[in-house]
Amino acid sequence: MLKYAFRDFFRRRRLARYTAVHGDRYAYHGCEVIVPERAGLGVRNSLLRERYEDDESAMIIRHLPAGIPVIELGGSLGVVSALVRSRIGPSARHVIVEANPDLVDICAANASRGASAGATGVVNAAIFYDAPFARFRLSPDIHSSALDHGRGRGRVVEVPSVTLASLYEQLGSPGTFSLVSDIEGAEYAVFEREAETLAHVTTAIIEVHPEAFERNGGSLAAFKARCLDLGLHLEETRADVLVFKR
Repeated sequence: MLKYAFRDFFRRRRLARYTAVHGDRYAYHGCEVIVPERAGLGVRNSLLRERYEDDESAMIIRHLPAGIPVIELGGSLGVVSALVRSRIGPSARHVIVEANPDLVDICAANASRGASAGATGVVNAAIFYDAPFARFRLSPDIHSSALDHGRGRGRVVEVPSVTLASLYEQLGSPGTFSLVSDIEGAEYAVFEREAETLAHVTTAIIEVHPEAFERNGGSLAAFKARCLDLGLHLEETRADVLVFKR
């Protein structure tokens, strides 16, 4: 549509001016991150306008405790991961899952900024419970990529399956950890199947996807009830980002 063509024209012009001076470097809540042109126009524009993942970032800044290890599901470009690192400090362990193989390199680079050697690990895999490998659809919009259910645009790749329990082992099986998650609806299965590992979570910051829940026979109400059953109480909600604490 014409209005989108005009919008994108001005976005490109604004970004061209910015990158001519700063290259691929962007500021994100006090963190410097690298976001290349291949990330797409929308992502870079939202970073430039300080709107990138603003609900999730606000909850991380407000609620993520310092010094506690983190498992992050859905690392994407590692921008939010860099913010996580800035909150937990340089030495706390931080294990990140990102299913899109095209993003793993940039995710790792951003996530490890300010981290002590060996404190950050990025796993190219998907949370999945039904087979050793998961089919993952890479959407043209990198933030809409998800497990393949036979619909949507983009190429499909196979990536190794992982569970929260296996990630907890990679984290070093600490007594407690924080969970940060944005995995396009797959969080529902995690909370249904991983009670034993979730018992170690003291803070969970989850971007929920109610439409995906409903497509698979669940609901947001059922998800919240499950969290309560697991001893996680809803602390704060901002748009689709929910914060639970034990």
